[in-house]
Amino acid sequence: MKNRHRHVRWSGVLCGVFALIALRHASAANPDHVANFRKTHDCVGCDLSNANLAAVQAPNAKLVNANLANANFYGGSLRGADLTGAMLDGANLEMVDLTGAVGAVLGGAKTDARTTCPNGKPGPCN
Repeated sequence: MKNRHRHVRWSGVLCGVFALIALRHASAANPDHVANFRKTHDCVGCDLSNANLAAVQAPNAKLVNANLANANFYGGSLRGADLTGAMLDGANLEMVDLTGAVGAVLGGAKTDARTTCPNGKPGPCN
């Protein structure tokens, strides 16, 4: 009986691990979209959620309606980017230059005093 309880417990643990792995992959950035964005800075309607794009220099990027939730742009530049309709919830925009970016709704994004807001002033941005 003791072995049976141990088996049931391990089965539950394994199911939980597999569920977490599946969730992580379900909400991960599309690798093709990430590669295309790095190359062209044009990613209209794409999925960059959870992508690590730290230090990317993408002036005038086109990110209209893109999913940028929880993406990491730390230390990069999105100067002049079109962020109209982009989902930025949880995006790390700390130390990012957003000067002249349009359409950005930054309320759910992480910005700090090292972020340059779309209006050219230091953050945090709202």
